[in-house]
Amino acid sequence: MADFRMKLFTLAGMATVFAGMAFGQATCTATANAVFVRAESNDDQVADTTMTCNSGAAGVGINQTLNMTVYLSPSVNITSANIGTSNTPVSEAVAGLGVQGGALSSSKFGSVSGNSVSFSGINIGGAAGIAANTAFTVTITNIKIAASTVATSSGVPTGISETIFISGTGATPAAITTGSAVAYVTNGLGGIKANGTNANALCNATTTYTVPGGVAFNPNFTVAFAEAFPNAFRVQNTPGNNTTLGLEFANHTESGYYVTSTSNNIATSGTRIKIIFNNIPANVSIFVPLSFTGTNSGVVKLTTSETGAFAAPTGATANGNPGSTASNNAGDGSTASLTVASGSATAIYEVTTISTAPATFVIPVYLQASAGAVPAPTTAITATVSFAPIGATSNVPNFVSGSSTATVNGSSFVACSTTLLFPYVTNQAGFESGLAIANTGADLLGVKNGAPISSVTGQSGTCLLTFFGNATASSNPAPFTTPAAVAPGTDWTGTLTSVVGGTPGNFGGYMIANCNFLYAHGFTYITYNIGQSSGMAMGYLALELGSPRTNTAAITVTGGISSPVTVSSGTPESLNN
Repeated sequence: MADFRMKLFTLAGMATVFAGMAFGQATCTATANAVFVRAESNDDQVADTTMTCNSGAAGVGINQTLNMTVYLSPSVNITSANIGTSNTPVSEAVAGLGVQGGALSSSKFGSVSGNSVSFSGINIGGAAGIAANTAFTVTITNIKIAASTVATSSGVPTGISETIFISGTGATPAAITTGSAVAYVTNGLGGIKANGTNANALCNATTTYTVPGGVAFNPNFTVAFAEAFPNAFRVQNTPGNNTTLGLEFANHTESGYYVTSTSNNIATSGTRIKIIFNNIPANVSIFVPLSFTGTNSGVVKLTTSETGAFAAPTGATANGNPGSTASNNAGDGSTASLTVASGSATAIYEVTTISTAPATFVIPVYLQASAGAVPAPTTAITATVSFAPIGATSNVPNFVSGSSTATVNGSSFVACSTTLLFPYVTNQAGFESGLAIANTGADLLGVKNGAPISSVTGQSGTCLLTFFGNATASSNPAPFTTPAAVAPGTDWTGTLTSVVGGTPGNFGGYMIANCNFLYAHGFTYITYNIGQSSGMAMGYLALELGSPRTNTAAITVTGGISSPVTVSSGTPESLNN
């Protein structure tokens, strides 16, 4: 900064000296209409600067040329693309005669050095010179900056201004500043959120296809993102377009005013948005649309890479994929299956259509897993949304992961559960209650290749026992969790006294068992004075509670058991009496 100020002081002093000596020569003023640039970008274009000049009284017959050096403040590197060769670097930044709505003539490519760009020898009047006191206009365009390096305070946009030093044959040396900022730096990405999240039950199939009757499944969840300001999302552009000054802004393009040397300045792609999904459980497939239309006619399309040319992935058409009508019908190819590695997958969308009004996109996310394929409950799948590509210096556009990058929570996978009600258990007044919970997730009721197999996919888990008596809640025994997982085909057993703390006579009431697996069934056997002539016993099956809470009728017999019909976690299970 000190070096820049010294240059500014020296050049301004020279301008003062030469201004006093150069009566009758060309003089200029500068104006610009500021634009917003993305704080996440390394190559966003600032507004075009228009130099309104007068040739002066001595213009006749003088071959006038104009040299200009543009400095940016606060100091920020100019990152306009190089369209020359390594031996003869030429920047896409260009200046020449012309006004907004027209094309440049007598133009010169810029030479970039850090936060400045110089243009040399812009010919004002050709070989014959320019008439005295003649107005002409010079426009500077295609200055792109590393906006990501500009500090912003609490999200308040930071203004970027230009100081232009002019000199040349027949030109008055001067330091000119634009009347307003040429750009304001602010975040370009916003509105990141997840909606419609689900808690997918491990015991049920998580499907993406359309149910019979044509009623489509909703996405498992959605991920939304939006333009934080108009023109934050941009299309690529094509060669030969943007040949009129200002069209790069009107057309919402990553490419600037079209220029060509040994190559042209067409951007590598349109704006791209990257969604990184993490915490995807094993055996889960994830799908997103190949194309999606957002608000205000905005369109994004899925591409295979965050860098390089657009390349559409192949649509998913396997049985049961999104768009199919059943698990044995083909998907319609409107979505793509993302590659999952170590629980992570990435979707890259490129903006292909955009309008003046800011666009919002709500991307549906489809998950697919067979019943019982996810081995254990998981926390939520996360989605991290940012611009793309990040850190690709040879790519236009090129971004950083800035403060707008956000992570949101999607759907999760939860254990299936069975809730059992034991209406009365006691260890008071000589009574004791024996407790048993069976995990019936293993059987030989199915057949495969002529051999008996289990008809269900069982899960191991524990049961939380909670107690509700006649006393106040604070005096009820503490909740108890069965000490080891109950595997399919096994039982957990215990006595009420051992569960509530080993002291007989301290509880009488009902007990609820929350088991984090399906197909749990409960039984209690209440005894009194066993081994004595007055001894007695009775038993019953626990009631199974559904959600919303419903109960099944239980048959209680002295010395016997009951056989209720039960429904749990949305999965029917019938026992014939």
